[in-house]
Amino acid sequence: MASPRAMNKEEQRRLSSLFHAYDVDNSGRIEKNEFTTICQELHVPSQEADSIFNRLDVDKDGTVTLEEFISGFKEQHQEEEEDDTETDDNKSPGGEEEFSNNTEQVISR
Repeated sequence: MASPRAMNKEEQRRLSSLFHAYDVDNSGRIEKNEFTTICQELHVPSQEADSIFNRLDVDKDGTVTLEEFISGFKEQHQEEEEDDTETDDNKSPGGEEEFSNNTEQVISR
């Protein structure tokens, strides 16, 4: 069985690259409109995109910093690994999981 683990450097680097792809105005923050645009390109339903953004925006200032972004995906990653250890299923259906899988498309741009 897999045990929860911290994100490795490669995963953090990919998330950092993804963050900078989202941060189209190079403000150091992802504004909700930037996030919504990317989610539309990835075919993430708007309600789901709102939910993901709200989860990532820990301080509720309407933007997501690099730290919030990495932390939010790190928490999601750890939750998925914990779920994997509790069931025999490797993947559970869910929009956030699908969204995190689709982020690879943005990194490759």
